Amino acid sequence: MLTSFLDRVGRHEFRQPSIVWGYLPQLNEWGKTALEWEVDRVDGADHVPIFKATPVYEGERLLVFAAMGGSKKAAKERAAELMALSGHCLDLDVTAMLS
Repeated sequence: MLTSFLDRVGRHEFRQPSIVWGYLPQLNEWGKTALEWEVDRVDGADHVPIFKATPVYEGERLLVFAAMGGSKKAAKERAAELMALSGHCLDLDVTAMLS
């Protein structure tokens, strides 16, 4: 049994992102209820905040995919891109077999 998200060798292929359908909505759809996000303001003046987003998959904080952005959505989109392109996302049918 896999002990960490990073131990997986996934084969799920995400679509090329578009303005409407970036990596964030694709990853949220893929992860369903197992994927959560921690988003914190980490720096910046009031008019130019900087946020850090960290994905949490099945309770595991995936700091290796944490990313920063000028908005919560931008930080989450960048972190989602890193996670989606990591090669660790299993196809949904494989995830069900491992449960």
